[in-house]
Amino acid sequence: MSYKIKYFWEIIKILEAHEPVLLKDFIKLVTPITGCWVDCTFGAGGYSRALLQNGASQVLAIDKDSETKVFLKSIQNEYGNLIKFYNQSFADMETNDDITNRDDIDGIVLDLGVSSMHLDNPSRGFSFRKNGPLDMRMGNQPGPTASEIVNLCSEATLADLIFFYGQERKARKIANRIVEERKKKEINTTFELAEIIRAIVPKNFKKDPSTRTFQAIRIAVNNELKDLSKALIFAEKKVRRGGTIAVITFHSLEDKIVKDFGKTMSGKASSINRYRPLVSKNYPSLIPVNKKPVVAAIDELDRNKRARSAKLRVYKKVSDNPSRILANIEFPEVELGI
Repeated sequence: MSYKIKYFWEIIKILEAHEPVLLKDFIKLVTPITGCWVDCTFGAGGYSRALLQNGASQVLAIDKDSETKVFLKSIQNEYGNLIKFYNQSFADMETNDDITNRDDIDGIVLDLGVSSMHLDNPSRGFSFRKNGPLDMRMGNQPGPTASEIVNLCSEATLADLIFFYGQERKARKIANRIVEERKKKEINTTFELAEIIRAIVPKNFKKDPSTRTFQAIRIAVNNELKDLSKALIFAEKKVRRGGTIAVITFHSLEDKIVKDFGKTMSGKASSINRYRPLVSKNYPSLIPVNKKPVVAAIDELDRNKRARSAKLRVYKKVSDNPSRILANIEFPEVELGI
């Protein structure tokens, strides 16, 4: 057995025993659980299994990463055809007839961010702590890899995406150093990129200096903000009256999109915003179940340090015929030019 295959199955064993972030809080907020649910980020199957264990009559599970299908068998062994799996992006739910043709979707859940399976596998190129090829694609989607973005994007584009997607104040210096280094040789590994960033960004006891830049490039590779906005708009239309939309975010850009979406669809968005047209507050479609986002308790943080940035927001649909006050969700978008 090759090292790569052996390493892959070791990760699988760990993840099968791993409890997803904020799972208990999610179950508590959405109980009673009934009917059909869509799990937009199947991953290791933790949310799908919990939904079935707590009353869901069926789960339609989605994941753009085909490798996650290895976790499906154990759930099917227990629940049979109560779970169905679709290897696609949640941004494309509207193309899935099994979802669009139903009128009994009781809930949709999105557990965003990078899974442990991605971070712990060096060959996927997500982690600055493990050396591997600069890839960062969550699925088999077409489009640029992290290496292509780092080596082909202009300095101005790199600076913009690191600043807007990573909220990194030293974005321009990092972009300049990347361009200078790639003139000498291509930047192809996670360690090579991390060393460049660490030479610019001061050390921090809480975060590795590479964290924000790696986040920014990953968001660009996977088109994460646009995909999230598409999924939220579809979810609001598709969930039945009385149904639930739940989202777990892992960084402030994601959380702001979800928060602003919830405010707008509940009729509570401020109308005094020069970037947003006036919106009607008639017939709101959603109301927040939790007024403040749920964050991980100390005991969960002790078990899983990756939970430290997680936030859970849950919304209940209250109208079948809301005024369509949201055509687009605002988020920063950087054209890669490659």
